[in-house]
Amino acid sequence: MNIAFALPPLLVDPGSKEGQLARNCIRKCALEVGRAKMRPDGVVFGIDDAFHPRASKTANAIALRALLDCLIELDSICLESDPTLPPLYEAGVVYRLMPTAAPWDTTPTMFRRRFSDCKSLVAARIAELRRAGKNAMPVFRNITDGWGTMFHILILHGNGQWECPSRLLGMLGPQELPRAPYSIE
Repeated sequence: MNIAFALPPLLVDPGSKEGQLARNCIRKCALEVGRAKMRPDGVVFGIDDAFHPRASKTANAIALRALLDCLIELDSICLESDPTLPPLYEAGVVYRLMPTAAPWDTTPTMFRRRFSDCKSLVAARIAELRRAGKNAMPVFRNITDGWGTMFHILILHGNGQWECPSRLLGMLGPQELPRAPYSIE
């Protein structure tokens, strides 16, 4: 399976400090998930051991966590390079379930489009929280049925509270509602 990340030009430029940081982050992720190929508008990760019908839950979890950590780090680079980016909940972004093949969005891409799904919303919010010195990590739930496995990403704060940016930004579908309570710290 291929998973693309949409990157702003700053992160694709190998000559910029941010581009170098992004490439290091992408290399690290590629070592965990398989391979990565840079494109003019982003990166495509090739993943052979996860996200297919015979993949184990462990393989899916390892790949998903590596991809989420990479997206969070890329969002952190974006926030550091552009401190004028607004906080997620003030950016006018709403939740929308994206097609499986849609690229994962970094913060600038998501803010321009004005909508995204749980993985990009959570990554942006965790980067924001960490920049403010708070502890937060992505946690995912999955539901497997005859159609495959659907993942939903939430935030677990250092104090044990849950946050679901998708729900706070308009998610209404019961297929992705978290089973644990959610709140904003």
